[in-house]
Amino acid sequence: MVERLIRAGMSPGKSAGHREYLMLMSLALDGMLDSEEKKQLDGHLEQCSGCHAQWVLWQAIDDRLRAAPVPVPAPGFSRSVAQRLAQRERLRNLRIGVMLAVFTLLVWSLGLVGVCVLTGALVYTNLDRLAETGLFLNEVWAVAGVVGHSLWEIVVEITATPAALGAASAYLVIAVAAIATWCIIIQRTTQPLRSRG
Repeated sequence: MVERLIRAGMSPGKSAGHREYLMLMSLALDGMLDSEEKKQLDGHLEQCSGCHAQWVLWQAIDDRLRAAPVPVPAPGFSRSVAQRLAQRERLRNLRIGVMLAVFTLLVWSLGLVGVCVLTGALVYTNLDRLAETGLFLNEVWAVAGVVGHSLWEIVVEITATPAALGAASAYLVIAVAAIATWCIIIQRTTQPLRSRG
């Protein structure tokens, strides 16, 4: 480009002072000049042979670029792009499915741990009663009706304890909250899939 400017009579130092006109030429090629800017550019091109030569060169390049044929995509290009997009969508859905499966496993694991902790707490707080029940069962093993009745009474006594009811209530609230959160997450992550279908 420096050689062309020198051949056209414009030195590199002089072109640095004409940057505004080079910008106006670029805008003129894109059809973005208003009438005042066009008059300003035309007046400068009449006086400056270097900018005029540059303008002629740029016009020739612009004409060649506009005359060049528009490239057409290869056959099967759109099908290939659609397949890649579908593959990405399947991969996204697979990731969502894996995340939901992990979250579901986590929720059910927490539920199992909660049941185990609650059962352990109930057994620990009523250990003395359970020992008495064990002795009683050993003594009256032959009488199945008495044993069944005794076990029923123990269950009623354990659930009647205020601490046991509080622990059971807390566990129930946490379990319901976890399941509600899980349902909301599933609904939000599957919503775009339903709207596309």
